[in-house]
Amino acid sequence: MNEEIKREKLRYSVSRKNFFVKLSAFFMLLSMLCRLLGYWGFWANQTSDFVLTQILLPVMCNLLFVVVILYMGRRFFALSCVPVILGVVFFIIKALGFDSVIHMILCICLYLAVAIIYTATVFGVIRTKWLLAPLFGLPLLYHIFVDDLSTLRADENAMSLGEWLPEISVLCIMLSLLLICFAMKKRDFAAERASSEEQQTIDILMENEEPADGKPEDDKTTGEA
Repeated sequence: MNEEIKREKLRYSVSRKNFFVKLSAFFMLLSMLCRLLGYWGFWANQTSDFVLTQILLPVMCNLLFVVVILYMGRRFFALSCVPVILGVVFFIIKALGFDSVIHMILCICLYLAVAIIYTATVFGVIRTKWLLAPLFGLPLLYHIFVDDLSTLRADENAMSLGEWLPEISVLCIMLSLLLICFAMKKRDFAAERASSEEQQTIDILMENEEPADGKPEDDKTTGEA
């Protein structure tokens, strides 16, 4: 019995009714909106590679993640690793343009860690979801209180609106992923199997049930001449 418990697979699910799921979807869609607005009107000045990797790719990831958590989250939440991995590709390509080589290497290592740890968590290899909270929360705090502090203070080093909107888009992605951690619940496979078996039993009984012998009202036997 203990062997069976240990080998019991671990998967997570999320419910679209959950408050954190709704917030996560909201910020992911807000990220998409900020990215589109940030580059709206500037597309003609960008190369096709930039449009593909820095606009279309993250927007596709935003939409796919929202679809998974809202419409497939109960049974197929593990599929959320697909937009997360593709999002990591986007961030790595973005990091290749950093001026500092050390900053670039550190960021790429962080992004790879996100892809590996998130995928391992949703597939049950890592048997706790709480590693994800600092994984998303600490970079979010770093962006807000280090990278973006001058812009928040509106000093002379503040970013322009064209630079600020894509940065807000990145912050929204981090916040969305952080929020989904609090919505993740362990799936009860035993209860699901019991429910499935119960439903199968009901279906079998319904199929094998013989129709009741009905007698029409006008079918009367008379013994009178």
